[in-house]
Amino acid sequence: MVAKIITDRITKIEDKVIVAGFFSDVRPLKGLAGEIDWLFNGQISKLILDGKLTGQIDDSLLLYSNRLRTRNVLLLGMGKSERFDSSAVKNTAKLLANKLSAMNIKNFTTEIFGTGCSNLEGSDVFKLMLSEFKKFDDMDVNFYVGEKEADSSLGIKLKETYRLEEGL
Repeated sequence: MVAKIITDRITKIEDKVIVAGFFSDVRPLKGLAGEIDWLFNGQISKLILDGKLTGQIDDSLLLYSNRLRTRNVLLLGMGKSERFDSSAVKNTAKLLANKLSAMNIKNFTTEIFGTGCSNLEGSDVFKLMLSEFKKFDDMDVNFYVGEKEADSSLGIKLKETYRLEEGL
């Protein structure tokens, strides 16, 4: 397994799929889902308003995009933000890895789930996600940290954490 932290603009990332998690009770969309929704002119928000996407655990939708270099975007429901604890992080990461494995996708980009919307520290979420993804030896993951966050305390802490995890 190879894991990297990337800080490029989302429009510059080239991968098999970009995975954006979102909560059932957080609106407007935050994080990577919010960025992608903005790039898609609110189409994801419209799907939510129309009841076609809820954000509940295991709710997912694979979209094709010609607005990003990465053509496939997987939206992944993470349930209620108040219930997003360490166990939920591990379960969500495991669910994601299983979904991608079933689709024969070995390389993907995702965010640090729940950053700014849960009580968990981003660096702790990173470690939990990484521990689940490591179970899938043939999977390579890019953890997206936006340009704005790259030099923030979270970005710096993630880079420090990643140095500790380099022996993947």
